[in-house]
Formats: sequence, C-alpha cells, structure tokens
Amino acid sequence: MTLVRRRAKALWIYAIIIVFFAFCLFLARRFLPNSSFSNILFGSVSHGGCKIITKGNYDKLILKGVVLTPKGPLQDGYVLVESGKVAEVGTSYSSESQDTLITVVDCANSVISPGFINLHEHLTYSIVSPFKDLGERVSHRHDWRVGARNRTIREALVAEDMIGDSIKWGELRHLFSGTTSVVGGGMVTGLVRNLDFASGLEAGLLDAPSVWDVFPLDDADGILRNNDCDYGPEAIDRQRAEKYHRYLAHVGEGVDDEAANEFRCLSDETYDSLPMPGGGGLSTDIIAPNLAMVHALGLSASDFDLVAKRGAHIIWSPRSNMFLYGKTLNITYLLEAGINVALGTDWLPSGSATMSREAHCAALATQQLYGRHLEAKTIWEMMTINAARAASFEQHIGSLEVGKLADIVIFTESTGDVYSQAVFGSTENIEMVLRGGRVLLVGDKLGGLSSSHCEPVQIGRSRKAICIADELGLSYAEFAASLAGFYPAALPSIPPYEPLCDAIVS
Repeated sequence: MTLVRRRAKALWIYAIIIVFFAFCLFLARRFLPNSSFSNILFGSVSHGGCKIITKGNYDKLILKGVVLTPKGPLQDGYVLVESGKVAEVGTSYSSESQDTLITVVDCANSVISPGFINLHEHLTYSIVSPFKDLGERVSHRHDWRVGARNRTIREALVAEDMIGDSIKWGELRHLFSGTTSVVGGGMVTGLVRNLDFASGLEAGLLDAPSVWDVFPLDDADGILRNNDCDYGPEAIDRQRAEKYHRYLAHVGEGVDDEAANEFRCLSDETYDSLPMPGGGGLSTDIIAPNLAMVHALGLSASDFDLVAKRGAHIIWSPRSNMFLYGKTLNITYLLEAGINVALGTDWLPSGSATMSREAHCAALATQQLYGRHLEAKTIWEMMTINAARAASFEQHIGSLEVGKLADIVIFTESTGDVYSQAVFGSTENIEMVLRGGRVLLVGDKLGGLSSSHCEPVQIGRSRKAICIADELGLSYAEFAASLAGFYPAALPSIPPYEPLCDAIVS
C-alpha cells in the first residue's frame, strides 16, 4: 500500500506540473503576439541570413527576399537600390544579363521592410535607466513631473555635458533596432534622420522639418486647468500653428478632466474668450491636417470624431501610457473612425527602448483593455507609412516605392506571419539597416557591403557589424567604452528593467 500511495502521489505531482505548464502556455498564446510565443518556446535565434551573391558597386544594390510593399508582401521579391533611392521593386530577379556593377544580396526568406519611423522620443534621456515601478498610477503628466496633487515626482536627470552623448546613444539604440527616422527634440549629425531638425534630415530628404512641441499650452511649470484656458502666456494659437508644415504637439497626456480640458482649449475658439492680464488665456482651434497630437489620452470619443473629420493625426505611445496612467487609447476606435495613427516609444524612463517593444505593448494593451486583436500589419503601418504621413514625409520615406529614399531594414527568416516578423522581431534578428542606401548595420559576414569602416558589435546573442565611425566621429568601441555603466544601446530581445505594460490603477 505504501508503494501504491507513493506512485499515486507522484502521478498527482506530475499532473499538477503538466496542468500548470499548459496554463502558462495558454496565457502566453492568448496575450502575446505570435512571434513572442514562438520565441518563448524556441528562442530567438534566426533561421536564415543574407549572402552576397555578386559583388559590384556600393551604390547599386539588389536586395532579395520577402518585400513588404504598400500592396502587400512580395514573396520572391527584390529591391534595387541605386544612388540612395529605391530604383525598382519587383519579383523573380535574375542576375543573368544584368549590370555587372550591381551588388546582389540574397536574403532568402528574410523580410525586407521600410525603416521604422519613431515620432515620439525624448533623446536627451537616452542614458537614463527606466523608472522603478512604485505601483502608483497618476491622472496627469504634471502629477509625476512636478508632484502636483501630492503625487511622487519622477525625475530623469542628465548632466549638461552628457546631453550630446546621450542623444547619440539613443540614436544608436534605435538604429540597432531598425529605426531610421526619429522625432525626439534633439539631434546629432548622422545616424538616424531627425525629422524635427532641418540640419538632421540627412542626405536626400529635402523638405521642411516637423515642429516638435512638448508644451503647446506653455504649461511646463505644471499648470492644471479645468473650465478655462488660463495656461501660460505663450500658448499656441491658430495663426502660429497654421504656419507650420507639420505641428507635433503633446496634448491631453492624462486621464482626468484637466487632460480633457487641454483639447477643449485647442479645438474650440468659443470655449474661453476672456484673456489673462499678462497674455494668453484664450481658447483656439488648431485641429487641422497639419496637426499630429502626441498621447491624446484625455480625449473622448466625440473628440476623436472631430479629429477624424478634420484630418488630424495621432501619435500613440501605449507603454508609457500604461506605466504612468494604467490606461491607453482604444486604438481600434480611432482606426475605425479613419484617423491616421503612428506609433512612438516616448522616452526611455517610462516608455519602450525600441519600436519593436512598443509594438509588443500595443498588441498586449489593446487585447487586455479592450479585448480586441490588433493585426501585426496594422502596427507595421503605424511604424512606417502612417508615421511618414503624420510627419508629412510620405513622399520620401515610409514605404518601398520607386523614387523614395532607400531607408530599409531586413529581418532574418523565421516562421509565421511576415508582418509579425518585422514588428515583433528581436534586435538580434535584424540583418541589415540602410539609411538613404547607405549600409549602417549588417550581419557580421556582410561588412563588405559598406565603403565605410565597419566594426563588430554584439547584440544579444548575435554578432553584427556597424559602419558608422565616420558619422560618430570615433569608433563605436571607443564611444561605448565612454558610456559604460549607462543604459545599453545594444539590447537583447527584452530590454532590462523594461516598464510594465499593465493596466494597474492605484
């Protein structure tokens, strides 16, 4: 009897373990994107890679693989890059009778995508580690910024003499993860395109930069208002906003009446007609096609209906929303209303370190909060062509079309949906990054594709070659050594200390 009892007890233990494991798999399958689920089971080691088939000139390049185009994926596709631009996109490329000066790179079943465009960053803070989770979710950005309403102040400090290096570090982190354009309130020459600086647009991009405004209501001191517009004296007005090629403004970052009040002050000229003695205090109406609102968390459904009617844009940062406020936008409502939505990481302390991690949170938060599945293709559009439209650069970047700049990222082969492969893919699985046809990052066996000096860099479990010393002004190894101890630029699949993407309300 003792032996029987022991065996029965062992069987019960095994059964409990199996049920527990099955339950964990169910949760992962239910709430994580397909690629994340696969990575949990099998790891994130890539299954393919790019190979140089024929070697020609640096400025004439054929990239073969699964090409993501505006009309859908081309399974046996190719992109011809010439003089920094996309010269041709098609299928079934044959090297026979072709120009011998063209370099041909066969990426097998790897995914070839436009480079990602991140319209919401604060690059100054790129060396700051993410905030610790205190379990506190607040109602407005001024609660955590300045400690309004007796909330905990969350400070992110960067020494003045470190700001330049911090911006470079942040741009490198985004470059390593497939982002080729950023709006982030700071810039350095080279590396990614800085769409909010004329001097940062980089080669081939000839257009007016976007205007980036963190405090359009001149409320940096922590002004909270309800039922009037008595913010700072230099608040934006329609006359000034109309002059901007594209105006990207933080509006309604919060979940309370004070956050909602900000939109009313910027969308209804009759809301407050009583000026303040020192200037300002009047409501205005700037909701127009040249406006892209960052966060917009305090807006109601009827507010978004107006945004859709006027053709304005929304820049969505779900991780920072969830971590700070325990809530984010019901993004499917915006999409169904016809609003153009772009994705942005926000800053490192409360947001995502990379666009891929922001994509993970976008899918997870939409499922958790609203029970809706957000397609990987939809998220990919938010990271590419939608972002280009929101910043008014869609004629130049955001899609792989003839005549556009060759800002390209290639993800090595893996199983599953090709859009998931792109948006949820690990930084370890990025095989190549080009900006304007120039190779900046490649797999370690492809360093011969660049005319610049390339040096090795370890990204997670994968070795790459980075070809940026001339743009950085020194070798990557030297620069990385100077920032040892700060938050890393080369990240594994899940960055350390990543802020939670959970709907926890205090």
